[in-house]
Amino acid sequence: MKSRRIIQGADAADRSSRRFAADSADTVLVALLALCATLPYLNTLFNGFVYDDNRQVLDNPYLRSFQYLPKVFGTTVWSFVGAQGVSNYYRPMMTLGYLLCYQMFGPLAYGFHLVNVCLNVGVVCLVFIVARRMFHDRAQAFVAACLFALHPVHTEAVAWVAAVTDLEVTFFYLLTFWLFLNVARPDGKRSAWVELAMAVSFALTIFSKEQSLTLPLVATVYEHFYRDDRSRTTWSQKAGRYGVLWLMDVAYVLFRVQHLGAFAPQVQLTRLGWYPMILSALVLIAQYVGKILWPMQLCAYYVFHKATSVLDPRVIAGIGVLLACAVIFLVLWRRSRIASFGFVWFFATLAPVLDVHFLAGNVFAERYLYLPSIGFCWLVGWAGIRLWREVLKNRPFWRRGLVAAAGLVGVLFVVRVVVRNRVWHDDHTLYTQTLKVSPDAIHIRENLGVVEWDHGNLDGAERQWRMSLQINPNDPIALNNLGLVYAKRKQYEEAAHYFRQAMLRKPDYTDPHLNLGSLDLDLEKYEAAEWQLRAAVALSPLIPSCHNKLGRLYLKEGRFSEAERQFSRSVAADPNFEGYDGLGDVYLQERKLGQTEQSFASAVAVNPFDAHAHFGLARVAASAGRRAEALKEYAEGFETDPNNPEARIAVQRLRSHETNERVFQAR
Repeated sequence: MKSRRIIQGADAADRSSRRFAADSADTVLVALLALCATLPYLNTLFNGFVYDDNRQVLDNPYLRSFQYLPKVFGTTVWSFVGAQGVSNYYRPMMTLGYLLCYQMFGPLAYGFHLVNVCLNVGVVCLVFIVARRMFHDRAQAFVAACLFALHPVHTEAVAWVAAVTDLEVTFFYLLTFWLFLNVARPDGKRSAWVELAMAVSFALTIFSKEQSLTLPLVATVYEHFYRDDRSRTTWSQKAGRYGVLWLMDVAYVLFRVQHLGAFAPQVQLTRLGWYPMILSALVLIAQYVGKILWPMQLCAYYVFHKATSVLDPRVIAGIGVLLACAVIFLVLWRRSRIASFGFVWFFATLAPVLDVHFLAGNVFAERYLYLPSIGFCWLVGWAGIRLWREVLKNRPFWRRGLVAAAGLVGVLFVVRVVVRNRVWHDDHTLYTQTLKVSPDAIHIRENLGVVEWDHGNLDGAERQWRMSLQINPNDPIALNNLGLVYAKRKQYEEAAHYFRQAMLRKPDYTDPHLNLGSLDLDLEKYEAAEWQLRAAVALSPLIPSCHNKLGRLYLKEGRFSEAERQFSRSVAADPNFEGYDGLGDVYLQERKLGQTEQSFASAVAVNPFDAHAHFGLARVAASAGRRAEALKEYAEGFETDPNNPEARIAVQRLRSHETNERVFQAR
């Protein structure tokens, strides 16, 4: 009896030792994977905001205060721009993440990029952990996660701040699925705490991106066809494990319908029938599989061309890809069923981005592969380890060749990732490189024109916008921007014509109303200007520039209470120095010196280089007899902007002060 207890104790100690060794090995591998996921993306920390980042982060009033949390969770991602912001993109986790980042880092891009890199590290580690739990094979899980970490097709998702939605949905999708795998305990019962954690994790998943809706389906398929105990559990037991996911899916859909008016309120391609849609889906399947197999020619914007015939070579390629995948799936189902789950994951998570009706202009995007590619990596991990263990078991020469080939591919992938990250460094680099691959990408060309405009290259901007109009003569953005070109050249009739043409093409587009109103304001057509500026405010009530322009109009007309109201709404939406300057000017006209000083001080706090605010503070100080303070503010304003019309007054005051000082010293 004693000897039996000794043997049992030795067995327990041996099991504990093996478990500790296994855990230690997993920890080492996870640490290596974290390095693989981090090092290739370190140069993204030096990148700035590009593309949609500029508006979603720098111009987004929702990030300035936690008071907008109801808007974050109750509206779409572009709702802050007003009526033109109606979209199908409901991504509260993205905006909430931006809000937290902005509160921690301010408008500094490196903090946002750091979050992306950290999320990518978390995803890579979860790819390993889930595969380890599901396939019970450490080597296979490591190869799959390593491939995922280094695959160049993921650069867009990690290097672009606005692609954080793909990182978030993938992280929480994997975490939820891992918790689902652990719902079933060895004794056959369910863990209530794990179920609760799974529900919380899935809530974060569905608030990240629409691909989350596929998770209950993936879990159901796994439960019935792949889980180890599937033959020993009843249908009710199986349903009990994934039922809460389906209930949350339904609740999420109802929530979107209630708050957005429809699950997807905006149909992008209204004239595309079901037949071209199916053909286009086949084309997209071929493109996605081709891009994941050969990730060399990467691009931020692929122009979509719908398919209308089954004889289209792209459609034939899609059919061929599907047939090949079906054959491989059936072979794996018979020989190694769990490996075939990679196909289930890939196509289930890819399905939502195959319906082109509800996608934006860039129907095909590399970031859409971030979540589905996990299934591909699992398949490659399984195939690589099987090749190593069975086919090349007694062939050391070929094994060394396999290791060398894998190492070479890894190095090439790392180089490709590092080089690709640099393309996302700034707007000009991104747009010019993208147009080399997709010269017909109108949206990218419009944005390149904006970059040229911001750099003072008027001719370059006009050239890009005219090329956009050649591709699409009804492009409202290009029409509006050409109006800006003519306004800059003081060709006011032509400018007004282009602004009106843009309004006709897109009535809910705020910019042409704002620009035409500003033009009429400069020309002292106050009645016409008010009509356009009021329309701009109605369309985009959270855009400060609309309120500021309308406030300036009211200030010129002496309607001080209305001007004050507009400037107050401007700074309430986003504390901006132009709004505070406007309030200061209103209060100065009304001789409310205390409020004037407070407003100009707020403007300087937002923008220390605001010369107008410094001059305003100088006038207030001079009126209050604070001569030294007034001279200091005049000096600050003059140093900040010597070309400002008010700088002449500053120079006179400073020279007068210097003369008085010399006279005083001579006496």
